[in-house]
Amino acid sequence: MGQPLALIHCGLAHGNVWKPFLAALNMDVDPILIELPGHGDAEDWDQSRDFADQALEIALDALPADPVPLIGHSFGAVLALRLAVERPARVSSLVLIEPVFYAAVSETYLFDKLRRDMAPFAQKAREGSHATATKAFHRLWGSGEPWDDIPEMQRRYMVDRIEHVLAGEALLWEDRPGLLRDGRIEALDMPVTIVEGEASHPVMTKIVDALGARMPDAEGITVPQAGHMVPLTHPMPVAEAVRGRLVW
Repeated sequence: MGQPLALIHCGLAHGNVWKPFLAALNMDVDPILIELPGHGDAEDWDQSRDFADQALEIALDALPADPVPLIGHSFGAVLALRLAVERPARVSSLVLIEPVFYAAVSETYLFDKLRRDMAPFAQKAREGSHATATKAFHRLWGSGEPWDDIPEMQRRYMVDRIEHVLAGEALLWEDRPGLLRDGRIEALDMPVTIVEGEASHPVMTKIVDALGARMPDAEGITVPQAGHMVPLTHPMPVAEAVRGRLVW
């Protein structure tokens, strides 16, 4: 039995997407694959509750009592950050891959640009045009693979969960838990590694810089030629970048 390593996937995915990364990591670890509400084998999203609050409870239930390294991607990265800020005794080191914490750059031009870029997705999702909304979301935050080349079962899985992306807005756009309040991120005393894909949306560089500047032990990594889905498309360079930063 290896050392425990906790991982939180991105929205519209599931725990098994970490398999290529774990193979590339090539360490003796016992992965704890934390799944978001309504994803994979996790419980359904209770729509009477805040999506991120329920996701946090699922994560806390899955983690052991002793602190472990925690890796999150996209929405999962922001959830991992929240967990580390609110429950620092449960996290020994933190890896944030493409953390879509838009609120961290809310006073910038790129925040406004992202709003415009996300508008077609948001409009179609709110209208109930889920397939069209998912295609628009995939164009911005997908792997770069053409929509029609994605297996039908995978496309259906994403379309069926696209409303969950809207459900995460209170955390990502509004920072409802107040993670960005003075002193909260600055209090993180564990090693933090923030990974971005060079070809991701330009807002990501701003987010990485904004978060990293407030953390006492932060290291930023840019993976060349990679987009938002960098742990899936470029697992080896991500693994090489974070392997030495995992602390138990």
